[in-house]
Amino acid sequence: MDQTMSYAEILTRVVREEGKLQPKHGPAIVSVCDQETGQFMLIAVGWQNRRHIDSILFHAQLTDGVVTIETDKTEEGLKSALIEAGIREKDIQSISFRAQQEAGQVAA
Repeated sequence: MDQTMSYAEILTRVVREEGKLQPKHGPAIVSVCDQETGQFMLIAVGWQNRRHIDSILFHAQLTDGVVTIETDKTEEGLKSALIEAGIREKDIQSISFRAQQEAGQVAA
């Protein structure tokens, strides 16, 4: 099995496990995992205080063996869970870190 497929399976497992943790009140947490396109998401959807919520809590893309975390609004962040599950830390990047690098705020 190639590394990209293994990473896709790890992302799917971690995102689905996180999606099983449902709040007692408020919107449901839905996991969306598309290994074919490399998109992995957690979405909060439902009603809260007469307001409809449809919000991305976590979004990662898998491209050429690299996991790019686009959004991570989960309580503890999923990066450490991905590393513990077998994705090498050097193969994970986050958009906020990359944006800081491009702005020259972080040493390369």
